[in-house]
Amino acid sequence: MLDLMFEDVSKEELENEVLIETIDHFSDMKEKLDMNSQWSIFDNGPLESDQMFLEDKQYKVKYKFIESMGATMDDVKWAEVTMFAPSGSVKDLWFAANSCIKQSGTHHSYIEGFELSDNGFELNLITGS
Repeated sequence: MLDLMFEDVSKEELENEVLIETIDHFSDMKEKLDMNSQWSIFDNGPLESDQMFLEDKQYKVKYKFIESMGATMDDVKWAEVTMFAPSGSVKDLWFAANSCIKQSGTHHSYIEGFELSDNGFELNLITGS
């Protein structure tokens, strides 16, 4: 006879387990796609590289960053770089974001989100350290 034991698991424990699996999934994908940046958008779970994160259309990914600091915030010099993503797939958006991060020369490497502009074509890249 087989004895089965079940353990109660809290909602928080399950969410943490799914989050860890998703982080590991995108870390593996980073290596496979040869990216320098890390996909850090986890709300949709472990999407595959060819899965659509956004609509299947071209996007212009823009990344605004501080080029140089001044004595005050009024003296900060901003710069912007862009790259096109041929579709809204994870792979295409990641490639465009990775390119923007490399072009900027900043230390930021975590892709944390995209803000869609009113024109529905431009995406503002949101990064973290």
